[in-house]
Amino acid sequence: MRIFASLFVIVLALPVFGADDGSAKITGSIAAPKALKSFDKLVLEVRLYEYDPRIADKAADLVDMLEVKDFSHTEGKETTETIELGAKAKIKPGMSYYITVFVLDGKDRTYIGDLAHAPNGFAKVLTNGEPREIRGTLRSVKK
Repeated sequence: MRIFASLFVIVLALPVFGADDGSAKITGSIAAPKALKSFDKLVLEVRLYEYDPRIADKAADLVDMLEVKDFSHTEGKETTETIELGAKAKIKPGMSYYITVFVLDGKDRTYIGDLAHAPNGFAKVLTNGEPREIRGTLRSVKK
């Protein structure tokens, strides 16, 4: 009877473990809140980076990037953009991943995305219990 119960639990768990195909796919949304000043025809840039947490002096590698051109927002109304990136990449063993979110006016960063799961600013994703789905809120970059 114990063997049957154990097999039953394993069979139930298989879809959960089999669902992860090793993809580095990230989904979610980035919101410009109502209170944010209006802007027109800027670029929303979301980047996924990979780094080796065991090596301190090596720069992270860009895995994928999403650019939303002509990104606009009107003060008084929330603007939300759905995002997806990293679907063609695979998670590499031992590596870690993070996301950056900026709104660009030319080469100048005018807004930064604060991610709900990363209140301290370093937005890790994908590994070590970090999420595959993100929720970001834009705020002005102070100069």
